[in-house]
Amino acid sequence: MATLGRIQTKQMPWHANMTELNHLGASLAIEPEKFEGPVTQLFSAQNIYSDNPLSSIAMLSGAEKEITSNEWEWKKKGATDKPSVVLENVELATNTTPGQGRTMFKIKLDNNWYVSGDTLTPGTAGQTYQVRVMEDPMKHGNGWVYKVRLVNDDFQAFLPVSLLQPGQQWSKLFSTYEEGAVQDGSTVYSTPISLRNSLGKLRKKYMVTDYAAEQVLAIQLVDKKGNKHNSWINYAEVEYWRQWYKELEIARWYNRKAKSIEGSTGRSVDTFSGIREQIEADGHTHYYTNLTAKLIEDFLMDIFYSRTSPGSQRKIKVFTGEYGMKIFSEAMNDLLSKRSWFIANGNFNPVQKTSSPYNSNAYAYGYQFVKYIMHNGAELELVHQPLYDDRSINFEIDPITGYPVESMRFTFLDFSGTESGASSNIQLVSKKNGFKFGYMNGLISPYGPVKGGQMSHSGEFYSMHASKELGVHIEDATKCGELILRRNIGL
Repeated sequence: MATLGRIQTKQMPWHANMTELNHLGASLAIEPEKFEGPVTQLFSAQNIYSDNPLSSIAMLSGAEKEITSNEWEWKKKGATDKPSVVLENVELATNTTPGQGRTMFKIKLDNNWYVSGDTLTPGTAGQTYQVRVMEDPMKHGNGWVYKVRLVNDDFQAFLPVSLLQPGQQWSKLFSTYEEGAVQDGSTVYSTPISLRNSLGKLRKKYMVTDYAAEQVLAIQLVDKKGNKHNSWINYAEVEYWRQWYKELEIARWYNRKAKSIEGSTGRSVDTFSGIREQIEADGHTHYYTNLTAKLIEDFLMDIFYSRTSPGSQRKIKVFTGEYGMKIFSEAMNDLLSKRSWFIANGNFNPVQKTSSPYNSNAYAYGYQFVKYIMHNGAELELVHQPLYDDRSINFEIDPITGYPVESMRFTFLDFSGTESGASSNIQLVSKKNGFKFGYMNGLISPYGPVKGGQMSHSGEFYSMHASKELGVHIEDATKCGELILRRNIGL
């Protein structure tokens, strides 16, 4: 008997007492809440090294949600301490020492957040340069002009002109006033950012002739609690469901939103933004030629810095291909070598006893790094993504390794909780009652030859059709990112 993860199969002749209740599709129809989960687990498996790791992680962690409409909207709180940006230098070109002599000068910023008394900084090290807003801002073209004075008693002190050039950032520190003051400092409120995503629709069919229907499999379903469910399933349907759940996984990663494509009915085709497109828009993306531990640390610092406090919340899963897992382990080995670290035998045993027909005292040597625990509580855990290794969809080959470039991609996904209270930053989204399927019978049906029953057509075959409305929700894509291989060859 061949064993494929949680599926045990063997080819058998058609069972004479095959009934509707013994068919997988019928089981799904009668008790979908009981069987769709186990079936999904069968074909996505129940561990992160399965063919469909995203589905597995989401199901096991409960990172799923069901909606009743085709679109959903959520709000992400904006930062209340966002800096302002200089739009142009409005000082005279001859003024190369603005503020010298304890004089006022002007700064043109892109908003009117600040008021008289606010102390602003260009963010230089040590906050050496500080200015106090002396008058409320005045509208000037596409921005606002502030009259300010250096917070400095030195008569010769001035602000470097470079800090007044377009693109320079300024931010508020605090507000200062005099005895008997009648003014007050500003308060900036964040405006929630509204984000919207939509569901896409996937459909799939298969057809089985009367001869093909004679080949069936014995399948044993194992649910989350370890209970076994015996069922007879046609071979074509086993392959169908395997491909179906793989296509759902592919869509959740690679689907791209497009509104201008029309289907055969003349209506717009429903697509959605998958993980990769959402990360491209708002996540962190970096290209590399050589993977190192320092590169990984610096990249994670970009994601976590000033967003997540040091500690246990800095945990992230990294999806990569088989070659990516290899070079990750090599990067960890290189780190050990460069830092002259060694691992005591009590914690590290690369040599293990094994059996061999060639020697009665055989040993095996080897180990692999699959996790990286870094400074400030950051932890990275590798997850193998078979889609990145799939040569049937990845044709761009790295000229150095000879393997698909995609196999060396690292996708960082943060599944931790969110500010809105959701248990996971990433969730699989489904439409309520959006999963539909059914059979179209001819002289043969999934349950055997038709003898006097109703038919949909006169052919000696039957077909199955399925449809699902789905999407992927990433609450905060800035908590995610990608390291992408890019060789400098030929540039």
